[in-house]
Amino acid sequence: MLQRKVIQDISVIDVTGDIDFREMIRIKDVIGGLIEKDRIKVVLNLKAVDHINYLSIGVLVERLRILRNLNGDLKLAGVSPYVRDIFRVVGMDQFFEEYTSLEDAIESFDEDWEGDGTYH
Repeated sequence: MLQRKVIQDISVIDVTGDIDFREMIRIKDVIGGLIEKDRIKVVLNLKAVDHINYLSIGVLVERLRILRNLNGDLKLAGVSPYVRDIFRVVGMDQFFEEYTSLEDAIESFDEDWEGDGTYH
């Protein structure tokens, strides 16, 4: 199940349960809708996720690349050790910034801000 909220200028997507391929397509579509509205700072809150289908992680990487090309980002929050291992096994952990809490992920956008109007 997906719930969306906005904190400051950051879009947060709360995901619960298991992420199978169908659920990942929903996440992809939600992020696509945010991109269309120029909402390019996104946190995927995985605190309540028990499992993620490793074959579907590539969908997130594709959205991550689009967001970064637009000077935005997709960050992960609340990743359990089990879900983190799934990212690591498929080699996708290197692409994402991961934070223990939602608050840390949101604060990281301020740290990434550069005076020239871009993010790092």
